[in-house]
Amino acid sequence: MARRLTIPVLLCLALTAGCSRTTATQGYHGVRADWSISSLEAKLPEPYRASDVAAAAEGALVRMGYTINERTDSEDHAIVVASPAQAGPLEKVVVRAIPSGRRVLIRISTRPLGDEDRARIVLDEMLVLLGL
Repeated sequence: MARRLTIPVLLCLALTAGCSRTTATQGYHGVRADWSISSLEAKLPEPYRASDVAAAAEGALVRMGYTINERTDSEDHAIVVASPAQAGPLEKVVVRAIPSGRRVLIRISTRPLGDEDRARIVLDEMLVLLGL
């Protein structure tokens, strides 16, 4: 009986360990970014708009060798979806910009499994292009 429970318990522990929240500052102006489950979130300072985020995301991802699959942006919302070179059909990076009060929230998701390092690298490249 104990043997049957060992694998599910270990699997649950491994999954919950990967779900913990990680916070770090990024960029030259100390943008705070939180990683949780499979996405990285950061709020930009006030003068930036969602369209600025979309342009920076596209520029950063192209510089990193990604292919842009989709880009939709307006003043308030933006989404950029990209695939790495020689990737499987499910492997993608999705960058979203949504309003959060008077600021813009960036949400970077790496699919199919969350990859915090990759998401933070994308954010760093975007912040360079935004001058942050």
